[in-house]
Amino acid sequence: MPSAFPLNIKKGVIKKLRELGPKLERKYLNKAMHKGSAIVIAAAQARAKRFDDPSTAKQVWKEIAVYTSSKLGKENGGVALQIGVKGGAVKYKNTKENRRRKRVGKTYSGPGNVYYWRFLEFGTSKMAAQPFMRPALADNVGPVTDAITSSLNDGITTLASGPN
Repeated sequence: MPSAFPLNIKKGVIKKLRELGPKLERKYLNKAMHKGSAIVIAAAQARAKRFDDPSTAKQVWKEIAVYTSSKLGKENGGVALQIGVKGGAVKYKNTKENRRRKRVGKTYSGPGNVYYWRFLEFGTSKMAAQPFMRPALADNVGPVTDAITSSLNDGITTLASGPN
């Protein structure tokens, strides 16, 4: 069956689509992912505010942040973001001092004021879990997907319509 488009138009469209990939990732994918992550962060903060004690200086909801994971991004061929709470465990680096003290690979508390967030999220043997991070994503998969898709569609339309 003959094609409805002349061959030179097909080649132009295919070329344009191939050029779109790197430009789209560089300019719009990161922006789209951050729009989606903002929804999850807002939901997690709202849940964390429910059990935070306002009389204390340490507040879990203020420590929720988004991190760009370049390693995961390279492994998966795109942009990878992680949403978490500051104050997670950080591994000691393989340095001369750490080897001497025999602590390479062991963890310590990282930056942040609320190390206890994981006890709230996962519970302990004496306390039931009060998850706030996992449900923030689970309850918002649709809106997050819609925000990312909408932002990427805008980026595709912008890139396809004119020279950049």
